[in-house]
Amino acid sequence: MSAAPSGSNPSKTRDSDAQPITDKAPVPDQSAAADKPAQSARGARPALPLAEATAPTPRARTATGPPGGAAKPAARTETRVPARVVVAIQGVTKSYPNGRVALRGVDLTIPEGDFVFLVGPSGAGKSTVIKLLIRDELPTKGAVLLDDRDVAKLKRSEVPKIRRKIGIVFQDFKLLPNKSVRDNVAFALEVIGTPRREIAPAVDRALRVVGLTGQADQLPSQLSGGEQQRTAIARALVHNPRLFIADEPTGNLDPLISWEIIQLLLRINEMGVTVLMATHNAEVVTAVRKRVVALEDGRIVRDQVAAAYEREG
Repeated sequence: MSAAPSGSNPSKTRDSDAQPITDKAPVPDQSAAADKPAQSARGARPALPLAEATAPTPRARTATGPPGGAAKPAARTETRVPARVVVAIQGVTKSYPNGRVALRGVDLTIPEGDFVFLVGPSGAGKSTVIKLLIRDELPTKGAVLLDDRDVAKLKRSEVPKIRRKIGIVFQDFKLLPNKSVRDNVAFALEVIGTPRREIAPAVDRALRVVGLTGQADQLPSQLSGGEQQRTAIARALVHNPRLFIADEPTGNLDPLISWEIIQLLLRINEMGVTVLMATHNAEVVTAVRKRVVALEDGRIVRDQVAAAYEREG
């Protein structure tokens, strides 16, 4: 894992529940582990059921003998299993009646389990990409596919169902002020008709993942900014989405708390969830070194893995 951005210290946090991501185990319940050192849990099952069917894709590798030892009788190569495509944007152009063109011939494929930073200046087209994915808008040309479904061709009755495959958080949290943390998260399941007996355990799991079990009965006004954003993340995660979209999730947070939120998103990604994050935070993007898709004037000008915010070399 890359080091934290300069000027931040992940070992010190303002939110008592936040934890650095050091392995692939679920975030432990803070009430039970506040005074215990982190332990390895490689065999532990993920905190949310969504990870059970989304194990990381194995990479091809060749068996070799130990250094200085006898050679193996024969080299064996494992076959790489192609990752399932979660998002496919194909030749998409988006224009408006006033003549403004927000996207121009965009092609973008995001496989299952990927973590993608969507970067670019204001007006480059980042928000338009997100609106197309959640079907707030339709492309003028081209196709937007989510789990092999062309979202523009969905019947009106099918739109809520496809949106349930997406979890989304914004920089302004959008929490219900008169509901507790627990009730804010539960609301996401209540509105889609989840059986009552399933809501409480699902909410508890989501709160454990984000480290907010101790704040479950507090109102948003009683939380710090980082805790409010983690509440929003739990709400977006509680229904086991295929795609997790974070639209400038650290825009209203200071650098230290921003880094905590990024670590949480990385943990969610390690659980098997595909993550797309739109951001201007160059320091975080460069430190994390994930896939970077850069937009300028509605076009993708760079798509690199393990990349920095700005083009290098």
